[in-house]
Amino acid sequence: MLISLLRSAFPDAKLPNSYEEARSLERGLDFKYHKIHACPNDCILFWKEYANLNECPICKASRWMPNTHGSRVIPQKVLRHFPLKPRLQRLFVTDKIASDMRWHKEQRVPDEGSMRHPADSQSWQTFDQAHCWFARDARNVRLGLASDGFNPFNNLAKPYSIWPVILVPYNLPPWLCMKDQFFMTSLIIPGPKSPGNDIDVYLQPLIDEFLELWEHGVPTYDASTKEMFMLHAALLWTINDFPAYGNLSGWSTKGKLACPSCNASTDSNWLKYGRKQCYMGHRRLLPAGHVWRIRKWLFNGKEDHRMPPNWVEGHGLLTQLQMLGDVQFGKSCRKRKRTAEQLNWTKKSIFFKLPYWSMLRLRHNLDVMHIEKNISDSILGTLMDMPGKTKDNINSRRDLENLGFRKELHLKSEGGRVTMPRALYTLHGDERNKLCEWLAGVKFPDGFASNVTHCVSVRDCKISGLKSHDHHVFLQRLLPIAVGGFLRSDIALALTELSSFFKELCARTLDVNRLSQLQLDIVTILCKLEMIFPPSFFDIMVHLAVHLPGEAILGDVETKFNRADRNIDGGEDDTIDGFKVFNQRLRPLGIARNVQLQDKLRTSAIWYVLNNCIEIGPYLEEHYDKCRESNPNSVDRTHQNEFPTWFKQRVQDQRTGNPPQVSADLYALACGPDPWVASYDACIINGKRFHTKQLELRRRSQNSRVLVTGDEDTNNLDFYGVLNDVVELHYMGGRRVYLFSCDWFDVGDKKRGVRVDDHITSVNMDRTWYKNEPFVLACQASQCFYIRDIRSKGNWYVVQKYNNRNVYDIPPVPRVPDDINNESSEDDVYQENEPSFDYSLLHCDAYPVSTPLSRTDIEPIHIDARGHKAVGGECINSTDFIDDGMISSCSGDGYGDWEYSDEDDLSTDEESESE
Repeated sequence: MLISLLRSAFPDAKLPNSYEEARSLERGLDFKYHKIHACPNDCILFWKEYANLNECPICKASRWMPNTHGSRVIPQKVLRHFPLKPRLQRLFVTDKIASDMRWHKEQRVPDEGSMRHPADSQSWQTFDQAHCWFARDARNVRLGLASDGFNPFNNLAKPYSIWPVILVPYNLPPWLCMKDQFFMTSLIIPGPKSPGNDIDVYLQPLIDEFLELWEHGVPTYDASTKEMFMLHAALLWTINDFPAYGNLSGWSTKGKLACPSCNASTDSNWLKYGRKQCYMGHRRLLPAGHVWRIRKWLFNGKEDHRMPPNWVEGHGLLTQLQMLGDVQFGKSCRKRKRTAEQLNWTKKSIFFKLPYWSMLRLRHNLDVMHIEKNISDSILGTLMDMPGKTKDNINSRRDLENLGFRKELHLKSEGGRVTMPRALYTLHGDERNKLCEWLAGVKFPDGFASNVTHCVSVRDCKISGLKSHDHHVFLQRLLPIAVGGFLRSDIALALTELSSFFKELCARTLDVNRLSQLQLDIVTILCKLEMIFPPSFFDIMVHLAVHLPGEAILGDVETKFNRADRNIDGGEDDTIDGFKVFNQRLRPLGIARNVQLQDKLRTSAIWYVLNNCIEIGPYLEEHYDKCRESNPNSVDRTHQNEFPTWFKQRVQDQRTGNPPQVSADLYALACGPDPWVASYDACIINGKRFHTKQLELRRRSQNSRVLVTGDEDTNNLDFYGVLNDVVELHYMGGRRVYLFSCDWFDVGDKKRGVRVDDHITSVNMDRTWYKNEPFVLACQASQCFYIRDIRSKGNWYVVQKYNNRNVYDIPPVPRVPDDINNESSEDDVYQENEPSFDYSLLHCDAYPVSTPLSRTDIEPIHIDARGHKAVGGECINSTDFIDDGMISSCSGDGYGDWEYSDEDDLSTDEESESE
């Protein structure tokens, strides 16, 4: 009955005639999965040699539920395995996708020094050199693996953590490989708790498939070449948040050796009162002889002349793992104490069974957005002085006193009272209130970010509930503006440079030389932060930022966000016929209003269209030369006033004398538009939704801001404005030209109209220019958004340029439309020359941070000396991260976006000795 209904609703669709025919089609495509029973304590899988057992041979736990009624037995845990081989084979069933699977070798344009795809990375290229037989056939698949836990019930009252294992094929072009249509769920690891270090038990079926695909391959039909070939596949790397990184890699991400990149050379210190490890000492990464190495009073009171740690390659890791011995999996086993020789290794990862795994340059990736989230948590909690979340608390001050530096921030005893001086990097009272009011007023374009207003309570001066992408936006976009309005300039500059670092690191196109510069810059930035924040601020997540540029060189960052792209409307096709002004891919929204433009505006619109139509360039040059001969004193004005009439007469004469010489587009353009135009309040072009300023007044989003990138004719001056109207000009033959009518801000006045510094550009909305020339071609306009500049008085706003999620800066090559159903798509964007972020060089002075760091304009906090409580009675504890992930999605170990805390489970011999 349902099939009949669908066939009547979609008569042109090719639907099966019956349920049995549908099942037959499903079986033919091999849509199936295997159920594999598992020990309830994660010791083994009841698989292969254990397939017929009824209890675990290690912990003796029963395979079956104890309360089984009747003859049917129910397993306690079931792993669901989706075979990989048939899914890889299906990638080559359709002609288009089979062709896209060779894109990385046959269509990708190599650009030395730039990285736009994992194929540009050192790790990919080194792998190809080591395994030439694999690289010879572009159809062999390279995969990335990601896994994390989430609560499928979305209910905190029922904690449950289920772990899907996702594979991503990197052969595809960048606008496809991160689409969720190509994500392959390979395993679903059951709960109710996280598998933790025992995840290797559940990965066995997948690793067996990888071994078979590497050594033997699988016969596959290629629809694009109409031939059979032997398909092989390899796993390039994994990408996870940091707790899952430890589970998959076998390196414990807690304790004094928590950094897997620094390995045995991790620099950590145990904080006596904070009861946690801190990871500072970034001066050892500075060039030898750097002046900061001897500026001990700016850091921890000591000079630092140590050399940077050495990168441990695959052979060195195998040598370390030889000291580990056999590891018994299972929750029933007692926790094993590690010896000093075993470092932080908890196991030899199952991935080392793959013959090429130890030779990979990059095996496990750090999740950039997860690091951003935790750093943003730390900064925001400290900046807002959130009780229980700030890194600057009583224990932090006691640790400062114990370590013997930054005396102005030590707790002070005055008689029977203890006071804690307020620090310059925290806000107080009205400052926090103003920051919350400012953040509550921020608006973003549609699809750029969520509505952060929901996370701000102005009345209570609280900010909570930010998700990973919200922190990503806050750190890169909002933090520099926020700190610039309240903090001292040197402190604000350090945080702004940190923001710029992540913004440059997350660019769609990475410059290798700039990444090398970023590697130096992040060391400088972290050293600056060491001069400002207390040691408790420097948890392992802050330290991991120093390794991100190096990993970016080895492998692309954009495909490491571990998140699928969002849908975006609109699109632009490079293959167009006729005049480009008549082929703007714009979709008007709403009802058109037919209006007549004023004479001046109509004349301005006609001139702008003619002057920006590259196809009539010879006519423009010819008339300009005539004007220069006849009126040398007013060439530009004469040219603008007389060209439309001259051009119309010239084209009509050509059409009379030689009709084939005049195309239909040329004649329509010369005759001019209809006096009546259509006016719209909204449209979609280049994948971005534009609204007029009037329409936006009733919305919580900001889509009316316009940017036109400057060129040589304007001395590379960018123009910023606000959209007032979307105008549709009608020409002969149903041709249309779309114009934006805007208010343009005065960017010519460098003092009163626009301010440009190393990291921020601000415009004054009270000053406008080009009032008689408001038009711009819709296809020339990019979208930006403005954020109120709280650093300045008046109507100043900070300009924020951005690229769409689905816009890729790829060198132009012949390209098939990227809709996977071979239909024209308006959900993806392919556009070049989008506005980019200009990275500024760091300020690296001998004394970059002034002292003291205590505030004298505000009374210190009074502490109860007996219980170390604030006067208000609230205990000030040290919680590493804001657990907003627990509020919603409940991933990780049953709790959502993992909030990493290095003060949990410090149970190894090394950590206990450090206490």
